[in-house]
Amino acid sequence: MARLIVDSRESRSGLAQLLAQRGADVVVEELEVGDYVLADGLAVERKAASDFILSIENRRVFAQLATLKATYARAFIVVEGNLFATRSSMAEDALLGAMSYISLLEGVPILTTGTTAQTATLLLTMQRHALEGLGYEIALRAGKPRDRLAQSQYLVEGLPGVGPTAARKLLSHFGSAHSVFTAQAEELRQVAGVGPKTVTMVREVLEFDTRGVSIPKPPPT
Repeated sequence: MARLIVDSRESRSGLAQLLAQRGADVVVEELEVGDYVLADGLAVERKAASDFILSIENRRVFAQLATLKATYARAFIVVEGNLFATRSSMAEDALLGAMSYISLLEGVPILTTGTTAQTATLLLTMQRHALEGLGYEIALRAGKPRDRLAQSQYLVEGLPGVGPTAARKLLSHFGSAHSVFTAQAEELRQVAGVGPKTVTMVREVLEFDTRGVSIPKPPPT
């Protein structure tokens, strides 16, 4: 089991104990920056909602960001609590603007939780994903329909360059998904709204020989 390093200042917060109770190999160390190191080069700065807002107001968070980014390859901020239910006088637009700046321009994503227990779950999940990946493959297309007509359209929409409108036109013209897939290029060109480029891509995909080709797994998310 990989170590989960906890900064000594966080060791009595209750979160460290909760992580240990859930099976984490918790190691307490004095970290120069960051509160939790989940894997090599992966750190988390944990802040209560009110503290996060205060750190924006006094600019302290921006100095922390610079140090985090200089120390770790990947850094995250986990904000615990409701950011919009504190006693802070910071305008909502200003808070959202700061969050956007930190996440997008500084490249340090902000994750939010409601409770310490949720934070524990999040940190353990992040560590598992960092070390093992997702653990299963995500389907290229989700939300598979159940009725036959919708299933037929779903199949045809999987062809390159074919959206919902073109899929319905193809099914209306050929009568079935099977007939669409077996139609030759000149037959496909007879369908209004299906251009020559789409026809070429469709036939290339349907005729592509995958034997002997290594099909890569999708990257973990």
